[in-house]
Amino acid sequence: MTRGDNVLSFDDLLGAELGAEPSSYQHEAAAAARVWAGADTAAIRWRFIARQDGSEPSPPMARILRGDGGRGGATRLKVYLSLLWLARNRTLERPVFSYPARHFAALIGLPHPDGAGARRVQETLRWLAKEGFVALDRRPGDVTHVHLLDDAGSGEPYRPAGPLATRAPKRSQSEREQHFYVQLDARFWTKGWVTELSGAATAMYLACLYEQRGRDGEIWVSPRIGRERYDLSDETRNKGLRELTDQGLLDLARRPVPAASLFDERFRARNIYLIRPSTWARGPRPPTSQ
Repeated sequence: MTRGDNVLSFDDLLGAELGAEPSSYQHEAAAAARVWAGADTAAIRWRFIARQDGSEPSPPMARILRGDGGRGGATRLKVYLSLLWLARNRTLERPVFSYPARHFAALIGLPHPDGAGARRVQETLRWLAKEGFVALDRRPGDVTHVHLLDDAGSGEPYRPAGPLATRAPKRSQSEREQHFYVQLDARFWTKGWVTELSGAATAMYLACLYEQRGRDGEIWVSPRIGRERYDLSDETRNKGLRELTDQGLLDLARRPVPAASLFDERFRARNIYLIRPSTWARGPRPPTSQ
C-alpha cells in the first residue's frame, strides 16, 4: 500500500499492542497517522471555530462539543480534528478514509481501543454523520468508509482550505475569507496532547488561535466573546483556559482596564494570554494526583 491510495488504512503501520497503556499505543498510532497525513499541521477553517455574528447558528466546534448534552463531546471533537489532519495534504475533494474504529480510538488515546474505545468511535462517527460532518458508506466485510464533509458544517463535500484561501484572478476577498484557516500543530497527536487535553481545553486553544489569526502578541477572550463568537459557556471557557495555562500552552498575565468614567478609582484588570507553541514539543504534564 502507498500513501497515494484513495483509502487510508493503518493496518500495515500500527504495530502497538492495544492492551498496553494508552500512551504506548497512542504514540504508535500517531506516528503511523503522521506518515499518512504527511503534514505538520491540521488546517481548520475559521468558520469551524467561530461565527461572525451572535445571531448566527452555533459554529460547528460548539455543536460538536455540546451535542447530546455535552456527553462524548471531547471524543467527537478529537475524532473530527483527526480527520482534518489526515486530510491536510490530500488532493481529492471529499477525502475517503477506511478504518477499523480501533485505530482511531488508539490515535486519540481512548482506553480499550479494541473494545469499548472502538464502540465510542463508531458512536461518534454515527453522530457526525447525522449532523452532516461526515458520510458513512458501509461495504461488504464490515468495512466502513468515512467521507469527510465540509468543516463549516454545510454538509457539502470537503474541499482543502489551502488552495481556496490563496489569491486567484476570479476569486474575491470575501470568497477567500470563507476558507481562511488556523493550523493545529501535529504534535497535538504525536506528543500525546490529544489524550491529556479535555474537550474544553482543545476548543479554547482553537479559539485562541482564531483570536490570534497569525498575528504575534497577546490575546483576550472575554466571557462575552466566548458566548457570542464561539457559543461556549463560561464554564467551558474558564475550564479550558485554566487547563491550557496549567499545561504551559498559554502564558497568563493581568492587564489594567481603563476606568469606565472620570474619577473612577476602582482597579479593574483582565486576563490576557500569550500562545506558547514551543510547549507542544515537550508533551503534556501528567495529571496531578489528588
